[in-house]
Amino acid sequence: MAQQDLVVHDRVAADFNPLRDPADAAYLGAVGLFGNRRPRPLVDDTLPGSAWISASSSAYSRTVSAYYGSPETMASGGEKTLRSGDVGVALFYFAKSIDMLHTAYGFSNMQDRTPGPQDAPIIDGYLDALLAVKQRKPDAPLAEPIRETTHRLRSISTTAEGVGIDAGRYRQALDMMANVVPEVPVDDILWY
Repeated sequence: MAQQDLVVHDRVAADFNPLRDPADAAYLGAVGLFGNRRPRPLVDDTLPGSAWISASSSAYSRTVSAYYGSPETMASGGEKTLRSGDVGVALFYFAKSIDMLHTAYGFSNMQDRTPGPQDAPIIDGYLDALLAVKQRKPDAPLAEPIRETTHRLRSISTTAEGVGIDAGRYRQALDMMANVVPEVPVDDILWY
């Protein structure tokens, strides 16, 4: 994989609200009156990989309630934490957003939403976060979040193709994940 493939895309969220979002409040507290300091991270980067991914999951759990709603709302939590450097936390936000897509397409039978280009920012955000996690903590155990997201994307692919919708973007994400984390076994995960 070329070095430029590992670049994390910078994103700007329009809905910055420190009163609603604990991550935004931490950001404001860290930058001070004149904004001359970087945001204080939610997770200590000096932790070893296993403790770091566990702390990232805990930070996600502490802050997620402000982002329930649509998959895009959940992904905005991923965008904010990715932008602030909490890439492990961002991975969990984007994984949850993909889980919400899976629910909308599979369990809700595409009543309110169908797979399409509107999912690209969510999938791209997940891949950006995954690449950033692998760069920062190559030893972080990722089997659980990778296997879960693999299942969700495989299910979305199968559901979309079953009704004649192109599933290329979801299959492409699965291929990228397999290239980034080949050490995570996914052959036993079904395509339903």
